[in-house]
Amino acid sequence: MSIRIFLGQFPAWSLILLALIQLLAAGCATTPGQPQPAAPLDDTQSVKAPKSISENYAVIVAGASDSYESLAETYLGNSKLGYLISEFNKDAPITVGKTVVIPLKPVNPGGLTAGGYQTVPVLCYHKFSPKTSTNKIDISAEAFDRQMAYLKNNGYNVITLRQFYDFIEYRQRPPKKSVLITIDDGWKSTKTIAYPILKKYGFSAVLFVYTELMKSKPSSITLSWDDLKEMAASGVIEIESHTVSHADMTKISEENIFRELKESRRIIKERTGIESHFLAYPYGNFNDKVVASMKDIGYLAGFTVIKGSNAFFYNNYSLSRSMVYRSEKIEDFSKLLETSQLD
Repeated sequence: MSIRIFLGQFPAWSLILLALIQLLAAGCATTPGQPQPAAPLDDTQSVKAPKSISENYAVIVAGASDSYESLAETYLGNSKLGYLISEFNKDAPITVGKTVVIPLKPVNPGGLTAGGYQTVPVLCYHKFSPKTSTNKIDISAEAFDRQMAYLKNNGYNVITLRQFYDFIEYRQRPPKKSVLITIDDGWKSTKTIAYPILKKYGFSAVLFVYTELMKSKPSSITLSWDDLKEMAASGVIEIESHTVSHADMTKISEENIFRELKESRRIIKERTGIESHFLAYPYGNFNDKVVASMKDIGYLAGFTVIKGSNAFFYNNYSLSRSMVYRSEKIEDFSKLLETSQLD
């Protein structure tokens, strides 16, 4: 059984003290000489009956059925936000009778610390191959599997595009050591090689497609619209825009810039039902005219191929992505994973 007490506008240490005072006061309210029998503690259930509600915090005494994930589902509406409660409680394990403080509003959405700030690296892939290739952008299946295993085994959290966007919008920070995986263009190897490996590790990725590459009929080289719908429906792949023709946006007219951006969104929506809000610039190139058109059309952010990680205060329309090139050395991959920046 969990005891729920809600308090607001107080620091975490005072919440625990006030909770204890409240419990002691309740004990002093019984009639002298007539002690009330204590209700047995049922360790298998949680009582979701708060005594009062406030804006900022809840204090609970945990029962055996409680976990950070279950508390996040109850109080934050999303079990995947359990890391926020865990980190607020210094990642201490939940045990029966343990006092847990639950922040009901985002705490430190920018990931600021006394010594620096959180950053999120964005990895950029293009093509995959069954075996090692001489093409520098072809990542072998073995190398990609080894890279995903490295993320899993070293405590990295692969996040969704929405989680990343909430971070750069200063709304909610993702877990520590978070990474966003992206894939450009729309080659068939995304489905035949990358997709099953991502599923194997429980990861997701964003696929930026340029629509002229997509085929209506099955192809051994490029993805089809049916491929996109299948992968998107699984939740493993998010579909976003990479323009219509993959033209260098800094070398075409304003009219063509607008067409490339608007038509890409329209076609993706028509063929998949997905509303695209994010763009990967072809060749990573952009300028003020491109950004102005993006804003007019409704794009929320744009990704370059400028190496580096992203902090919450970065410009939404010049976000960094680190290209992943062919390499058999896991050390080369690990250098792309900077998740914090010291002052």
